[in-house]
Amino acid sequence: MRNFAQRTVVVFLIVGLLGCSGSTASDTTETTETTTATLNDLTTFVQWAGHTWDDLVAQLSVSKAFSVDFPIPCAGGGTITSDGTTISLNDCTETYGETTYVTRGTYTVTTSGSLTTHAWEQSIIVDGSTTFSCTGSVSFNTSDDLVAFDYSGTFTSGTFRLTGTVADNSDGTSDCIFSVLLDGEAWQDGLFDDTDLDALTETQVDQACTDDDDPACATLECANDFQCQLFADDNTSDEYETGNIECASGCCALKSSVSECPDSAPCSTDFQCQLFADDSTTDVFETDNVTCADDGCCAVVE
Repeated sequence: MRNFAQRTVVVFLIVGLLGCSGSTASDTTETTETTTATLNDLTTFVQWAGHTWDDLVAQLSVSKAFSVDFPIPCAGGGTITSDGTTISLNDCTETYGETTYVTRGTYTVTTSGSLTTHAWEQSIIVDGSTTFSCTGSVSFNTSDDLVAFDYSGTFTSGTFRLTGTVADNSDGTSDCIFSVLLDGEAWQDGLFDDTDLDALTETQVDQACTDDDDPACATLECANDFQCQLFADDNTSDEYETGNIECASGCCALKSSVSECPDSAPCSTDFQCQLFADDSTTDVFETDNVTCADDGCCAVVE
């Protein structure tokens, strides 16, 4: 098995596995050149992330935090260090096959109730020439064994934002449902079903992608309610709350009917109430003392 330095380099790229490399070129030179660059960057992205996902999962504890000791030397030079909740990759150099990656930047792992979030800001140099930056988050709902991601990667050809869910199967394969934005515009939907994400080919990635079927989604395209709860939790100043939002027809939307919950929040699971409690540190609700009561409202455990 590869050492943890190799695995850790791409913790932030769980969703990088989900890039699409399919597109249609037009007859103009400018569009053809742009499309070729975009496809090449996505191929690089997928190859980098795909080889490390299975190794990463093996290093996560039950809480989905890392179960390793720092610092960690990288096989080709550089180190991975930890200072409190911040983990730094200092020119961590690793080689997969004939490709060499140098990673610089930071990420953090935070836990609140049954929610563990990995967030990052990094740059990666591929074979000393191609450089891309990536920011975003991967969220684990440990109570329901769900994983959702919201990830952005910026290449010279454009910025890709990927959102979706991923689940590992017992046979070493994974299932992924995802959507892709290119420079802020809806572009592709995709699906990997019972697929070995550690050995993705360009053909497999091409076949996984289809044109986006709901480019007018005003909120966030989704695969399940968990993604929409995270979307609502990101902004508490709008009408969306963790208990009044659902994934409807692939788009986050308000539920048609929600219980009224004065001084609290509507819910259907304890996890929604933990997100609600996590939004405020000044009230009586804490992630370890809140529950979804029988009336469909978040309440303090008696």
